[in-house]
Amino acid sequence: MDRIDCLRTFVRALEGGSFSAAANELGIGQPAVSKRIALLESEFGVQLFLRTTRKLRPTPEGHRVYDLARQILGSFDLARANVEESSPRPSGTLTVSVPSSFGRRCMMPVLAEYVRSYPEVCLDVRFSERFVNLVEEGIELALRIGKLEPSTLVARRLGTVRRYLVATPTYLRERPAPTTPEDLNTHQCIVYSRLSPANEWTFESEHGRHVASINGPLLVDDADAMEEAVMHHLGIAILPEWNAVAGIRRGHLENLLPDFSISALPLHAVYPETHWMSLRARTFLDLLIKRSGQFSTQLAHPLSSATGR
Repeated sequence: MDRIDCLRTFVRALEGGSFSAAANELGIGQPAVSKRIALLESEFGVQLFLRTTRKLRPTPEGHRVYDLARQILGSFDLARANVEESSPRPSGTLTVSVPSSFGRRCMMPVLAEYVRSYPEVCLDVRFSERFVNLVEEGIELALRIGKLEPSTLVARRLGTVRRYLVATPTYLRERPAPTTPEDLNTHQCIVYSRLSPANEWTFESEHGRHVASINGPLLVDDADAMEEAVMHHLGIAILPEWNAVAGIRRGHLENLLPDFSISALPLHAVYPETHWMSLRARTFLDLLIKRSGQFSTQLAHPLSSATGR
């Protein structure tokens, strides 16, 4: 039996989470998938998967074989492409994960450019605010906003996300606008639940750091939902620039505490640590790096026309 086919079947099974998913993608029967995996386990002398009635979970040995299998398949596919044509083209399915609000507001031009440039690639984009497990969910590359926790992932810095404290004029007519961060404990605040601690907002000024204890009627995990809540006059929120700037410039939102800065959040592309990266993922990362200046311009330009109350 062709060992390349066995390795490809193993990789598809791990990324798809089941033998049936691998069988469907490869166009073979599920018994053939089981046979190929069993052959690899026999040759390697290890168990590659823990099989339950509900889930297929790779063993630690399976994870190590997966990394090496991707390298072997990448080298094989690249060699075959070089024989078939002088300039290999990316192909197959590229699964990426992007933060929901940022993805909707900022990523569509990049996604459209990639699809037009590489029509042989099927781009599977997962919009989610959670930090997904890339290997377990078969994701080759993800964009993440915020401080990265220690992990084995490789991170490439793409830019920063500026944030603003905002509320509507209608909300502020009912109570005095805050003049210091400490005033926020008398206001209704809309909280982004994925920041920790969620009930504290930190500001910087020429006098040092200010930590404000906040509370409010609503916790959400999506910046677009926070913007909608603010526009319904439910309270004050810290919004990323793509949710805040247009409203401030149109007078629909007030930029509060302009003399107190809110730390910007880093924007990274992350991908599994490996000596090999698929051509489709590499070309996508190259495009992100090429367009990262657009993210910085979009997310970090000054609000010269915005003033606080």
